[in-house]
Amino acid sequence: MPWLTQLADVARKTGFPVTEVGGWKTRGHGPQPSVEGVVAHHTAGWADRHVVVNGRPGLGGPLSHFWLQHTGRIWVVAAGRCWHNAPSTSVHHRNGASIGIEAENDGRTPWPVVQIDAYHALCAELCREFGLPASRVRGHKEVNTQKPDPHSLDMSTFRAHVARLINNPGTPINEQEEDVPEVISLGAGEDQNVPAGGELAVRWHTEWTDDPNAHGKDGVAVLASGSRWCIVDGLVKVRGLPPGAEVDIAWSRYSRDGRTFKDDAWRLSARADVNGRVEENIGGQFALNTHNQLRLRVINPREDVATAVVEKVSMAKVSLFRRW
Repeated sequence: MPWLTQLADVARKTGFPVTEVGGWKTRGHGPQPSVEGVVAHHTAGWADRHVVVNGRPGLGGPLSHFWLQHTGRIWVVAAGRCWHNAPSTSVHHRNGASIGIEAENDGRTPWPVVQIDAYHALCAELCREFGLPASRVRGHKEVNTQKPDPHSLDMSTFRAHVARLINNPGTPINEQEEDVPEVISLGAGEDQNVPAGGELAVRWHTEWTDDPNAHGKDGVAVLASGSRWCIVDGLVKVRGLPPGAEVDIAWSRYSRDGRTFKDDAWRLSARADVNGRVEENIGGQFALNTHNQLRLRVINPREDVATAVVEKVSMAKVSLFRRW
């Protein structure tokens, strides 16, 4: 079988957003010998697309054909063979005979509904493309006795949803609660400086929101009108750092009045490339209520490095769901 260069087109049939990772059509440990099954995984981390693409110590990438973000966005990683399941207890689910999907999750956090819906839909479209029954969709834990993923998912129920979508593509899988999220889309709008040894709460200059009270007057904070479950996704671009210098990026909770820092609901460290640039997606899911507010912070911890610049093209999307 040649390189699976149709995978992006297959993913788009799901109706979920798709991003093609640069170079994916020639990425792999040689071409894919056959497609006889699909293996579902969780990554055991967050914001870890780079691990799936590039690998980890002792195991070179790509580690899977797809990386499924918690937001439901499908990232196409590789068209060739991937090191995602070895040793396999199934001849149909070896590296050379199956497609791997790595879903972003730390192995403990409840799955967002949108991510599971995308998971079902992607498996169904892969089955339709390669002529597979839903029974050929297996959890990593089912075809490798050393693995626990994907955590907490009953794979028999999972396959039942996939089978329904194979026969009726595009139909809803779960009966959704009649709850339309409050969606806030934010743009930085202008460059903002992060001093050496200091930090910046990113100021949002452009905004579209369902709820006019969901954003602080000073353009920094996101506010919830009640007890909410947040799914956030941000693209942060920083320049002006020495190559290899680190910055931290965090979604942080403060007291409602903004005076008291409470905690970092989501935080990661990023290292500047050879041009002194950082480009990172940072997202997650966590709680927010009327006692706190949410800010996106960029922390430049070293006093001996230059002032960093958060570029005006940085942006974010926050979806606030009711917590039942």
